Formats: sequence, C-alpha cells, structure tokens
Amino acid sequence: MKKMIIALLCSLSLSACGADSRDNALGQDQSIPLSPSQIQLTSALTSFESCDPFLRHVKANALDMVGPWGVGGGYFPITMEAEMMRDTAEAIADESTAAPKTQYSTTNIQEAGVDEPDIIKTDGQRIVALVENKLRVLDATGEQLRQSGELQFDNFWAQDMFLSGDRVVVFGQMHETTTAHKRSVSRVPGWYSPITTLISVDISKPTPQVTRRLHIDGSYISSRLVDNSARIVIQSSPTGLEWFYPEGSGLRAEREAEEKNRQLIKESTVDNWVPWFVLETSDGALLQEGTLTSCERVYHPSSNSGLQMLNIVTVDLDEELFEEQIASTSVLADGQTVYSSRENMYVATTEWVDERDLRTEGTISSEPPKVSTRIHKFDISDPTRTVYRSSGQVIGTVLNQYSMSEFEDNLRVATTDHGWWTSEQEVTSQSYVTVLQETDDGLTEIGRVGNLGKGERIYAVRFLGDLATVVTFRQTDPLYTVDLSQPQSPKVLGELKIMGYSAYLHPITDKLLIGVGQDALETGRTIGTQVSLFDISDLSQPVRIDQWQLPGGSSETEYNARAFLHWPAEDLFVLPVVTHQIPNPDGKAFAGAVALELNGRALDERGRITHLKSDPKVTCQRWIEERENETEVERQHCWSEYDWRGTIQRSLVIDDQLHTLSSLGVLSSDLKTMKPLSFLAF
Repeated sequence: MKKMIIALLCSLSLSACGADSRDNALGQDQSIPLSPSQIQLTSALTSFESCDPFLRHVKANALDMVGPWGVGGGYFPITMEAEMMRDTAEAIADESTAAPKTQYSTTNIQEAGVDEPDIIKTDGQRIVALVENKLRVLDATGEQLRQSGELQFDNFWAQDMFLSGDRVVVFGQMHETTTAHKRSVSRVPGWYSPITTLISVDISKPTPQVTRRLHIDGSYISSRLVDNSARIVIQSSPTGLEWFYPEGSGLRAEREAEEKNRQLIKESTVDNWVPWFVLETSDGALLQEGTLTSCERVYHPSSNSGLQMLNIVTVDLDEELFEEQIASTSVLADGQTVYSSRENMYVATTEWVDERDLRTEGTISSEPPKVSTRIHKFDISDPTRTVYRSSGQVIGTVLNQYSMSEFEDNLRVATTDHGWWTSEQEVTSQSYVTVLQETDDGLTEIGRVGNLGKGERIYAVRFLGDLATVVTFRQTDPLYTVDLSQPQSPKVLGELKIMGYSAYLHPITDKLLIGVGQDALETGRTIGTQVSLFDISDLSQPVRIDQWQLPGGSSETEYNARAFLHWPAEDLFVLPVVTHQIPNPDGKAFAGAVALELNGRALDERGRITHLKSDPKVTCQRWIEERENETEVERQHCWSEYDWRGTIQRSLVIDDQLHTLSSLGVLSSDLKTMKPLSFLAF
C-alpha cells in the first residue's frame, strides 16, 4: 500500500486563539542553536548528467508515491502561509530615464534597481494599464489623458506586466487556447494542468499589436526585471499522465488501478516530467516547441523532493520575445515566494514531510520535526542566463517577499514557527530572524535571534540595511527593532506595543517609518484602517509619533504593497481605502484613495479621491435603477453598498498631477490640492 504523506498544517490567524502568552524578547538568551533533529541544512543540489539519470530519478520518486488515484492523492505540499502578494519600496521618480522636464513615479518596489510587474506602468509619456482583461494605452503628453490604444485579451487572465520602450510583456494564465493546451486537460472531470502565457505587445502604433505568445506548462508565480533582463518564475507538475482510477469499490479495484498507474510511470518519457513550451506568432503560427529545460539544467536534492518543478525563465526585453532561444533553469522543488536583489534571486517554499523521514529505527519519532522553509538561490548577474547556486533551510515559514533581504552577501530571513496544528487553544508560536551565508554546504545559518512575538505571528517585515523591523500581532502590535550589524549574533534592540498592527512598513528616512495596517481593540478585533508614523531614531525605544485612522476601512496596501505610492518630492503618501457598510466619521461610506502628507513629525490628510460621483450607496442604487432591466449578474457590480468598479487600485504621479486607476477609468487630480481635473472613462 502507498505510504502515507504527512502534511504540515498551521493556523493562518492566531488572533482567535486564547489569551496572550507572549514573552518579552528583550533580555533573554537570544542564541538558539539548532540540533540536527530540528532542522537539516540542504547543501547545493546537483544537476543531471543526461536524461537517462533524470528519468530514473523521477520515476523512482513517482513509483514511491503512486497509488490507486495516481500521485496527486498522496503528495501534499502545503503552503503554510499564502504569499500575501506582494511587494514594495520607494516610488522615486527616475530622472535619468525620464523625458526632459518630466518627473513620474514608478512601481512601489522592494529593492532599488529591481523592477516588479504590476497592472499599471508609465514612462512619463504614456500610461499602460491592465483593466478587466484589457490592455489600455493612455497618452499623457497633453493637458488631459487620452486613450490611444486598446487590446482585448480572449481566453486569457492577464495578471501583471512589464513595460520596456514600445514593448509590453503581459504575464498570465490561459483559459483554453492552443491544441497543446487542450491536450493537457485530462478526461477526468476537475483535472487541470495550468498554462502560463507570456504575450508580447507592440504599443508603438495607435492599435496595440500582439507580436508573439509563449505558452509554458505550469503556474505563474512572479517575475523580476533587472536592466531589461526579466526572470519569470513558473511552478510546473507532470503532464500527459492519464491516471487510472478504481473501477468500483474494494481492495482489488484499488490494487488493479495502482498497478496500471505504476506501469504508466514506467512507460513515461521526459516530456511527461519537464514542462513543454509552445512559441507562436500573433496569428498562432508555430515558431518553436519542445521541453522547456534540458535535462542537464535540471537540479535535484539527493532525497525525494516530490515531482513539482521550479522553473526560472530568462527573457531579454530589449529583443523580441525569445528571438534566438529559450533560456531556462529548473529545480525539482516547489516554489511559492520570490525575492530578488540585483545579483541573486531567491525562491522559498514551505517544506513538506514524508512519513519515512519521521521514522527512527523503525518507529515514528515521538517529537515531530520543526516546520521549515526551503530556500533556493539563483545567480542572475548574467543578463542572458540564470544559474542555480545553492539551497538551505530555515525554521518556520515566511510571510511574503519582504521576509527576505540580501545585504553584504548574506540573506536575512524573518519567519514564524507555527508548530503543528492542534485542537488545543494554547499557542506556542514564535518568530525568528535568521542570517544565511553561502558556503560549500549550501545556504548555511551563521546567526539567529528568536523569541519574537511568543504566541503571535509576523504581520510585516522591513529590512533597512543592517536593521530589521518586524511586526507581530495577536492582540497588540509589537514593533521590534533587530540589530543585524553583526550577522553572527543578531540582537533585538527595542520593542513597541500598540493597539492593532502594521501589515506594510515603508521607510521615509533612516529615522522615520510608516506602517499601514489595522487598528484593533484590546481583544485583538480589528476596527479599521490605521496608518502609523514611527520614530526609530532611538532603536532601543521606537515610538509612534502620529497616526491616521479610518474606522471600518481596509486598504489593498495591507496585502499588496504595489498599491502604495510614496512621492518623496511632496512627502506624499497615497493608499487606496474602502469602508464596508461601516460609515466613516463623516457618516458616509467611502471608496477611493486617501493622500497623506508628512509635515515635520505629523501625518496630515491632504485630500480624498473617489471615482464615484456621489455617496457610494446612492451611486449604487442609482446604477441599479438605471439598469433595472439588466440581469442579476450585471447587477452584481454593486457590492457592499457601492459599485465595486469604482474601487481605486493604483495611483501614480506625472509632473504636477496625480492619476488614480479603477475599473471605471482614470481620474487626474491636482497634486497640491487633490482637486479633480478630468476623468477618462473606460
């Protein structure tokens, strides 16, 4: 019989568990050595010499995992904490690339020089936006925005994009498209193999033109752009294996199905295990197709790491999409969270555990292993290719990409150890900051500090040079400052407790920090949007010197840092905010964006922006009344007392105007007064 795979489960929200039992991290022994039973470092993986050893390896893994329902019924890689997508940094106008006398903001990114994909991009002359599966090109050179082009995507879910000169590369998933994709869908209802698609679009002409499409087996995770060299991260699974299932009930039916599945694995080829790609012209003519990665560029650990494959595809945006060849590097591993510096890319995933790994001399160990995160490092310094470097593990799980940061050749990682799921109310979680260094043994731990937020989990992290700021939460919000100047012995310097929490931290200066999150009661129940201004000039005693609140509000910034805008020239911060049925202090619901400005040591509201012409509730009622003959599906645009299409998703600055994007259109406002100037409706 197939051996059981034990999945690691954890609670994503600790705020509902028991009383606060956290310990103060200050003054305690902060050196926490790991024993081999707790965690095992993963040395550099090895590549296959040819396809024969690759096939032997994956077939042996698959045969060890297969059962009467294929391999999907026995392998459970669990995401301990979903990537709360996504990202951050200072949106500073790039004057070196801007047109003369034009200043404009860029995507809010995490690391300088490492661009991140988003649903809106600008070069100061044009604004390109992905709205409801349409690519819209707006001319920003006149007094008012003007739409100069539009492209509708069919059977394609556009997720985000990069803009490079006159080329836009859009990343997303195909619903159904090529014959190759239709073949990937099994006869069994509900069995689906995702396809990642890259679409290259020329926007130099009035009508945007698709020039090429690249389809790849697997799910799109994320991408990064350094000096016009893009890295696309894709997670793929075996394809083309039509698993047999028991015909009827009973042990014999299961054993017969399992034997047929074992034979299916034995007869499989490389094409079943390495993702397939199809490169097409705009009209669907085939240019290239084949396996994405050669067997010699596939890396693997010595033990069974499952059958998923992590693929890093390198794309030069200076050239047409894959004009010469497709460059890809792959690892037999999972991938969930992507972080990148200018030189290296890291992909992290929560580690899964097989029952065999828990056995000690024929018996299951009474003490389960620690939940851990595996991290793979890739060298991206060469713009034409990606090279696998090494791997390692840290205790606990990462929250998102901001949980990782490279500084002076070390990788710092903030994690929460949730432990194993239990029905008991006692919470024993705690958080760590671990420093890893690449050695001959892989990414090796050289320092670690723990005891952060006992009984809580991490809600936000921001690394600032050799300083880490970490927010944990359960009932109150401790903001920790961690000294990383000596990587071998990181140390907690200070701790600040306030009500609520920050879900995103943004540096203003080396002494001031902004936190965007939720206010909360003493019980831990959240009550609305809160923007905090922290003074960290004294790292031993961080203080909150001001705050702005919107009762009942929430902001996309809390889980997607790309929604946040910082315009340093005006000391201005813009974030989308909505209230759901709970009125704000004015007695009205609100859907739009709020602009806050820094005046000395205070946050002042410069203005509010909305794309709804009147009170959200009235707007929604009027919208329904005007369309009383429309279907119920069409009426569902009105949600939570307002037309959800008016929700502002992004904002950007071009010269003296602030442009805000929603599904209804783009509103241009005066940057100084926030007074509406013009609205371009979609």
